[in-house]
Parts: sequence; structure tokens; C-alpha cells
Amino acid sequence: MIKLKIKYGNSQTDLRFPCKETEMSAALERIHAEDVTPLELYVSEVVFPEELGCLQDRFVNLDEVNFLGKRMDGFFGDEEYQFYEAMKSEGFDTLPDLINLSFNLDRYPLIRDISDMGKIGREYLLTVKGCLPADDEDDPKYAEFGRELIRSSKGVFTEHGLLFVDESTPFQKLYDGQVFPPYVYEEMLCFLRAEYNGKTEFLYLPCEEEAINKAFARLGAPTPDDVELSWEDICIESEKWTERFKEIAAEEGVYELNRLAAAVNSADMDMEKLWAVAEYAEAEDAKQLSRLAENLDCFTFIVGASNYEEVGIYVTENNENFSVNPSVEKFFDYKAFGKYIGDAYYGEFVDGGFIYNDTDTSLLDILYQDELMTMGEI
Repeated sequence: MIKLKIKYGNSQTDLRFPCKETEMSAALERIHAEDVTPLELYVSEVVFPEELGCLQDRFVNLDEVNFLGKRMDGFFGDEEYQFYEAMKSEGFDTLPDLINLSFNLDRYPLIRDISDMGKIGREYLLTVKGCLPADDEDDPKYAEFGRELIRSSKGVFTEHGLLFVDESTPFQKLYDGQVFPPYVYEEMLCFLRAEYNGKTEFLYLPCEEEAINKAFARLGAPTPDDVELSWEDICIESEKWTERFKEIAAEEGVYELNRLAAAVNSADMDMEKLWAVAEYAEAEDAKQLSRLAENLDCFTFIVGASNYEEVGIYVTENNENFSVNPSVEKFFDYKAFGKYIGDAYYGEFVDGGFIYNDTDTSLLDILYQDELMTMGEI
């Protein structure tokens, strides 16, 4: 986590990174800097961590700080110490350098415990290669390699251990100072590549709309329509929904796709039920699909029901308002009752089952809620 005190004119405020776009906007509003473009503001104090003191008393790009904050938030084990010691060793003091360093920690093995030659050799190679066999920890080759490292005198003693620079591992400059390299920070449904004029940005949906706007701005695209989108990945285990999402991206654009991704992005979202409800409602676009997703609890989906008798049985067993006394259930006409449910609650058979809505919120209200509100205001 990074905490800075940013200043604009005579006003200043604290801002923690990584942060949401809304949080950044709120901070900018507090110091009346919401219209500053490009988003470079003066850092009057680095509150935390002190190792990033190089950012103090200078103007910094807040989006770069936010990206660096996400990278640092993902550090594991001793990587934060590696980052600080490599930063000091290389003399890095700009945000582009720090962002690139966060992608190159495998070049900078940091040995915290130098009491065991085997551990020195193994930890060095584990950092550089990323993985080692789990069953050869006691192999003498690691101790021999550890002794070679110590004899080489290439290690530098630091506050957090012995730091090496692996010259055989090239330093990759993934951030060019304009467009951010790919980095998945939070769970996502859709991972898209956005390209314009030879530059590439990446979109992780669902996200705040401002994040899309900023990505397109970094590309230098005049309008969203000038950006070429292609798919990197989609995290939905349904071929039909995958194709539907791709159709929406191609026909309606990334902003509508993002709205739908946000609507369905919950652990308890039943995508099969949503597909059935969408068929039942004859949903025409992403906006209507999003509204259905947001109101999915209004609908009852009887999975596998293929006739009114099955509908009647399901409703009497699962709705206490229509429960049937066991002493008379053998005389009960489940088929007729199922037909009644279909007629009373506008039920329909769809692919996979039967859908009906017995709530006070009508399908019309759900599909056209914004339009109906606007018409009502008029």
C-alpha cells in the first residue's frame, strides 16, 4: 500500500493506492483538482512506505502510482524487500522505472538467510527460474552453487539480506511510459486487448467506466470507435454466454459489455437461469440483460419442467402459499393447477424448463424501467 499527501494550489489531501477511480476522483475534488489533465500532481509527503521517498517534492502521475500500488499489493513473500533493495541498487527514482522493476524481480535474488550454503544456492535459483523440483532440496549441487556465489563477491549486503543481480536475466522494459502492460489485479469476467496506432492497452471487465476512458486516452484514440478490440480471455463456463458476450462487444461496444459484466459478476449469479429468463423475456440487448440479471430473484425457474403437471407439482412443493394437504393430494389436479400458474403469472416453457414471475414487479417494469421513469417524469 502507498499513501501520499498530494497538493494542488493551497489545498492538500491524503490518498491511498491502489484505489478505485471514484476514490481518486473524490480526492481530486477535495483539493479542486478534478480538471487537471494530464493527471500529474505534486506530492508534498510520502506517508508510506518511506522507501518511496523519491516521489516526494515532485509532480507524479497518479495513474502510474495507482498501477505501481496494484503491483506492490500483489507482492508475495520477500518480494517487497527485493523491490526496495533492487530499487536502491539500481538508483531507480521514477515511476516508469519502478513499474518496470516490479516486473523484473527475478533478476534480483535477495538471500535473507546466509547461514546455509544450500539455502543460498537454492533460493538464488528459485528466484531466477521461478520454480525448482520439490524433492531435491538436499542435493549437494545447491550448496556448491551457494559457495560459488559467496566466492564471486557479487553479492551486496543490504538491510534485508544479500542482494545479487543476475546478469543472465535481461531487464525487460514492459512499461513504455504511455500504455500499461497487462496485469490482472482483481477477479474479472472479461479480459480484452485494446489497440490503436500501434499501441496496446488491456481492459479487465467489469471495471469502473472511467478506467476504460483512461485506457483509451492513454492509447491516444480520438473516440472509442477508433479502438480495435480483441479477446484475451473470458471467464464464463458457458459456450452460449461466451458467444453472447462477444456479440455484445462487437455490436454494442465495450461500455455496454462492461455494464452487463458488472450485473452478472457475483458468486451467486445463476447464468443458466439468466439465459432462460432472457429467452422468456425476449431480451434484445445488453441493457435489458443487465436489468434481468439485477432482478433475477423476481423469476422462478423450474429446471427441467416440460409440462403443466410438473409445474403444478413443483409449485405446491416449493411455495407454502400453495401447499397441498397430504390427505388430499392424490385427488389434486396438478396439471390444471400448473396451467393456472402459467396463466396467472405469465409463465412460459423455455429451453431447459419453465419460467414465471409471481412478484409485484412486472417484466415490463424490469425491461424498460429507465424509459418508464423518464416518461413518467414528462
